[in-house]
Amino acid sequence: MNDGLKYLIAAGLAVTLAACSGSGPRTTSRMPENNELPTGTQGVKRKVGNPYKVAGVWYYPKEEPYYDETGFASWYGKDFHGKLTANGEIYNMNALTAAHKTLPMPSYVKVTNLENNRSIVLRVNDRGPFVSGRLIDVSRRGAQLLGFQKQGVTRVRIQASDERGRVARGSSRRQVARAPQQPVRRESQQSSNTAAGAETHFVQIGSFSSQENAAIQANQLRKSGHPARVQRQVQNGRTFWRVRIGPFIERLLAQDRLDRVVADGFYDARIFTEKTR
Repeated sequence: MNDGLKYLIAAGLAVTLAACSGSGPRTTSRMPENNELPTGTQGVKRKVGNPYKVAGVWYYPKEEPYYDETGFASWYGKDFHGKLTANGEIYNMNALTAAHKTLPMPSYVKVTNLENNRSIVLRVNDRGPFVSGRLIDVSRRGAQLLGFQKQGVTRVRIQASDERGRVARGSSRRQVARAPQQPVRRESQQSSNTAAGAETHFVQIGSFSSQENAAIQANQLRKSGHPARVQRQVQNGRTFWRVRIGPFIERLLAQDRLDRVVADGFYDARIFTEKTR
């Protein structure tokens, strides 16, 4: 038997064994088209999944047909592009997919950006994000369509749906976190009627002894879409120049802005709370 024939037999046997074996996830035969609405099984079986542990924390996947949560979303892109997702599909950062810690895979969610009211349907086919305070990781294309690719993090409402975005109506223990019914005040809406002694919050990126360095930092923030200002402060006879965003009446808004600032690479940013005089 020549070497070529041996190779053909070995290859055929390998294919046969692979077809007969039930081990290992089945992957989709093609990459989804850009902007494609996620539909069908795409070559994988739907599964809830077993409990698992990441960084010492246990997660318990389960069916949640009435899932309805409000929280923070982030996105992931080229570092994972072309790699297998948790359910065996191929991650395409240009497709409409998402990662969630406990929802079945694949399943579908309607995601609404509470900053601009944009909504899209995403296919959950991966696990994550394993970052405190984040509920969902969307694909890069999802972040683009929801309008938060640049800042990296935004506040969203996530609702279980079918693949056309139709949300099931019913009751659920997790429906306590709803989208706010009243519009929230943004940092630019500073109230002149704030009572003396009330708390206001700032996102401070740095404090500088040089006004020129503070101005450079503020300009860098503005280029990233953050309305930073330089404030003069005198402390113990010394003058400092603080680079800040705010004030915020609600700390949640300050936390939202802090997440965006850090996502843009300003890792020294902190929240400062002060009493209104």
